[in-house]
Amino acid sequence: MAARYHSVSIALHWLIALALLFMFASGLFMVNVDMSKADQYKLFQIHKSAGVLVLLSIALRLIVRWITSQPRLPDAMTHQEKRLAKWGHWALYAAMIVMPLSGWLMVSASPFGLPTIVFDWFEWPHIPGVERNKTIESIAREIHWYTGLTFLSLMILHIAAVIKHRVKDNLNLLPRMWWRTHIKEKP
Repeated sequence: MAARYHSVSIALHWLIALALLFMFASGLFMVNVDMSKADQYKLFQIHKSAGVLVLLSIALRLIVRWITSQPRLPDAMTHQEKRLAKWGHWALYAAMIVMPLSGWLMVSASPFGLPTIVFDWFEWPHIPGVERNKTIESIAREIHWYTGLTFLSLMILHIAAVIKHRVKDNLNLLPRMWWRTHIKEKP
């Protein structure tokens, strides 16, 4: 059994975490700050471009997770804590998938029909069959918003659990998701 996650999983974990923080901030900024339409369009393109890269990174992360071994949770954790950790991770993965997919659906169904040009590299296609559908766009927008709130809550709980285990239980889980192979646990 591995002492830590695979290096690719670790890199993707931290890159996706940083990207998601950017996505939350840019998403809130672009719909709540008064700016010119040109600047708003540019920010939307950056947000959508980053969303495409996040979606592709999440797909890669899931593939790596399925083909590599995962470290077991420490024996010092209770059965209930292990079960909550497992459910929490699956909830995070679900949110990581639903969030960009709902954004993609929202953009695809938008009445504006604007393309997504990923960082001026290539055009990301719209989902076929939903073009200019205000009902689907509205539903996707709600899903995107509430998934974002849920995702943010799950991330806070995830970080709080790591801190709780470190402070209260003297159990350092962070090295499992870092590039060190030796994990020291306090007695």
